[in-house]
Amino acid sequence: MTTTEHLAGQWREWRHAHVSTMFRPYGWTALVAQYWLEETDRDVTFDLLPGTWSIAEGRIIHTPPATGPGLSVNGVHPDGPVEIVPGRNQTYGHGASVPVYYGTLEVETLLRTTQDGQNLYGVRVRDPREATRAEDAGVTAFDYDPAWRLPGVFTPSGRVEHDAETVEPGVREATPRIGTFRFELNGTSHELILIGKDTATGVQPVAHVRDRTSGPVTYGAGRVVELHFTDETCQTIDWIDFNYAVALPCAFTNFVTCPLVPPENHLDIEILAGEKRPAQTVARTKTYQPRAQA
Repeated sequence: MTTTEHLAGQWREWRHAHVSTMFRPYGWTALVAQYWLEETDRDVTFDLLPGTWSIAEGRIIHTPPATGPGLSVNGVHPDGPVEIVPGRNQTYGHGASVPVYYGTLEVETLLRTTQDGQNLYGVRVRDPREATRAEDAGVTAFDYDPAWRLPGVFTPSGRVEHDAETVEPGVREATPRIGTFRFELNGTSHELILIGKDTATGVQPVAHVRDRTSGPVTYGAGRVVELHFTDETCQTIDWIDFNYAVALPCAFTNFVTCPLVPPENHLDIEILAGEKRPAQTVARTKTYQPRAQA
C-alpha cells in the first residue's frame, strides 16, 4: 500500500513539471495564429509567415519568398518548395515533424477534418514573446487528496478511430478510443470512455471528463486525466487519480482544436480535485472559415 506522503510528493513534482511545460516559451500559451488550408488551396499567403502555402496530394507545401528572410526547416533555409510535415513539433517530442522557425516564431502543421469528413490542414504559429506566464493565467489546484485516487477496471476495446467535434466550429479532431474505465464513488458506479493519445513512448490512456464543478470551479470545457497501464501488454489500468485532472490548452489560448467531452463522460458528481479554473479567460473566436463552394 503506497503511503499518502509518497503519493502527495509525486503529485507535487508532477504538478510543477506540468505547469512549466504548459507555460514554456514555445508551449501552448505561446500560440498566436492558426491558419487553415483545404485540398484545393494553392499559393495561399498568411499574415505572419513568408512565402506561400499549398496542398499537393495531401502534403502541406511551403514555397519560400523570392527575396528576403524565409523559414528555417530542420536547420536549413530551403531554396525551393518544401514539405512541412504534420505532427507534434519538437516542443512535445514525437511524430515525424521537424523544427521549423521563422525568426523567433515557431511553425507547425496539423491534420484535421471538416464536419463532412474532408481533410483539413492547419498551420500554427508560436511566439515565445507572447507566451502567457503561469502567474498571469492564475493557475491553481486543489491540495492533493488521496480520496480521489480511485481503483477501477479497464475494459480494452482495441483502437477505435473517432473524430470528435472541437472548440473550433466546423473542425473535427481524431480522438481514437481504446476502451472504458469503470470506478465506484460513494457506492455508485461510473464508466468513462478512454482516449489513446500517441506519445513518444507509446499510447497514453486519457479520460476527458466534465462534472458538476465544470464552469463554476473548474474549466468549463472539462478536464483531462492521464491514466497508466500497469502491465506490459497495456491491457490493465488499476487506478484513476483525479488529483491529476488538468484543463485543456483551450483554457489558455484560442488557437487550438481541443475536442469536446464525450457525452458518456459527463459525470453527475463534483470532482473537487485537480486543477481549478484559470483566473484568466480566453475570448474564443473562429479561425476556420469554410471556402465558398463554386
